[in-house]
Amino acid sequence: MKKLYVTVKTLAACALLLGASSCGNKETAAPVAPATTDGQAAATINIRYIDADSVIGSYALAQQLMEEQQRELNKLQQWHENKQRELQGIANTISQKQQNNVYLSQASMQEDVNNLQKKSEEAERYFGTQQQRLAIAGEQMQRRLNDSINSFIKDYNAVHGYDAILLREAGVYFKPELNISAEVIEGLNARFAASQPAAK
Repeated sequence: MKKLYVTVKTLAACALLLGASSCGNKETAAPVAPATTDGQAAATINIRYIDADSVIGSYALAQQLMEEQQRELNKLQQWHENKQRELQGIANTISQKQQNNVYLSQASMQEDVNNLQKKSEEAERYFGTQQQRLAIAGEQMQRRLNDSINSFIKDYNAVHGYDAILLREAGVYFKPELNISAEVIEGLNARFAASQPAAK
């Protein structure tokens, strides 16, 4: 079950890295540094960065989606545990009947064994189908989250005109004052709240 859990932080971070690198405003002139000693101007790049863990951890949509996914995973896990107990109970009954010479023939015992095997195979197929369904739902959740964050970053950068917005994980060191995570989180949550139906 653990391997079914979609690591939203990792997937969203990858998408952010790809999306943010294309968020620069081409029409905004990059700041120019003072002339160097050889008389040539050295252009600088106006960048900012985001801490993906902070953004994902504090974004209300991400929290909502992950909670929904976890509930579905928990439900499937509970079903699996209940079914395992049920099948084990049937197997124990067959064993006890055999030990107590309840079966009048080998054929009657084989019928019970076959029924147990059939139930076990049906349970396995159902469990596999549900695992696949949750994996697909996880991919859809990931795409929705990535699209939401990338869309906001593009709108955000259209106002601020940075040459690049990077993930903290993409570099070894960034000056702390270049961190715009708090602004991005605030903007994402404000936009998400505005999209929710008004409480009656």
